[in-house]
Amino acid sequence: MQKVGSFFAVVVMVSSAAGLAQVAPRNDALTKGQQQVDEGDFEDAVKTLQAGIDAPDLTDEQLAELYRLLGLANLYLGNEDKARDAFEKLLQARPDYELPKATPPKIRTLYGRIKDDIRKRRVRPVTLTLSGVPEQNPGQAVTVESRIDDMALGAKAKLFYRRSGAQNYSSIDFLRDRSDRGLYRATIPAFELPEETAAYALEYYVEVADAAQRRLAGRGDAFTPLTFNVNARAAAVEPEKPAAWYANPWVWVGIGAGVAAVTTGAVILATQKPTGTLPITLQVEGAP
Repeated sequence: MQKVGSFFAVVVMVSSAAGLAQVAPRNDALTKGQQQVDEGDFEDAVKTLQAGIDAPDLTDEQLAELYRLLGLANLYLGNEDKARDAFEKLLQARPDYELPKATPPKIRTLYGRIKDDIRKRRVRPVTLTLSGVPEQNPGQAVTVESRIDDMALGAKAKLFYRRSGAQNYSSIDFLRDRSDRGLYRATIPAFELPEETAAYALEYYVEVADAAQRRLAGRGDAFTPLTFNVNARAAAVEPEKPAAWYANPWVWVGIGAGVAAVTTGAVILATQKPTGTLPITLQVEGAP
């Protein structure tokens, strides 16, 4: 076990506290590792922090803070190569990460050199760009697209999803597009979006992890997932029934016209005067 003087311990404590203020929710390895770094127990801190990095279900903030403290501990142990490796992985998890202002100059200098190497493409962290998922209709599969560049050998990208309020996530692998090697797609099956009378939400996040299941990059996480809404089932529209024949007004118009015609004819026949003569001959038997 190696310890340093009170000056370095105080500087480390300020730097660690500033970083941890951004982390939520906290985990045991991160809390313990911070305490060991604060106390100057850097060898024990490296073991604790490495175990924390290997644990599942880390947020981007937790992973970045674990790598930051790991780089800090290795640097104070004189292991600059390992410190550099930790900071490179920090930037893989959070490409926009900036060290706290209270970070000692030696660490800021090393971190600045690493960022400069990344800008000049001497170091290639995994980068992930995710297309958002719009509102969906039920009973249809949902395809999520993501652009992932500089995927490490043996690394995999997964889509995790669940019904909002459910306890566990389901997962499915992203598949690389054959015509565009940087484009990946994962499809949530249609049966995961059942038709229901009320709208509901699905939560999801994307994670790129190496062969040891360490998160390299991601969007959202198990604690702060992304969401999209699934519409309610459309109300059934009953087919229009044909009206009964007697409900059609035109039927009664026709019947009325027919009745009127018959009545008019009867009246004409009853009131018509004869206009011709009919000769009648009477014959009496026995008359000459």
